[in-house]
Amino acid sequence: MLDVMKSRELQATIFALRTARAEIRRDINKHARQLIRPMWREELSTRAANQLERQVIVNRASATPSDRGFKLRAATGGALSGGLVPSFEWQAAEFGMTPRRVTVEQRSRKGKRFTRTTTVGKQFRSRSSDGMIAFDAASKVGTRLVATWVRTVVEQLAKLPGAEVR
Repeated sequence: MLDVMKSRELQATIFALRTARAEIRRDINKHARQLIRPMWREELSTRAANQLERQVIVNRASATPSDRGFKLRAATGGALSGGLVPSFEWQAAEFGMTPRRVTVEQRSRKGKRFTRTTTVGKQFRSRSSDGMIAFDAASKVGTRLVATWVRTVVEQLAKLPGAEVR
């Protein structure tokens, strides 16, 4: 996405954060998270087309800026009510799935076995090699989130007594 080695402004921002005291760094990162997380979640939710995609990808999404890296996360957290674990089984919601017919073996209440065919994957969008929600959102809004983070760091450092920001 962004290469810090190609941007002197990003290098200066990271250097300024790394040289700041730990409590100042924590306060700046906390303030930046409060600004960036809602922007990230809003961008994800505009791309999610249905409730399943919102539950799997958008819910529990987070953005974590720091002097060590900038993390945008989606599809994290524990199992949903049906047993699906978003952190392990997010691919169909993000990239879609081609519906396919499968044969399922079942057992009746009395114990008799029988087979039936069913279609799996109907609840997902059609297959796409590019991500439709998180990957698309990160490519569209990633630079804006980093710019917001840089602006926040500069503003917070400028508020410190005795600090000079150019």
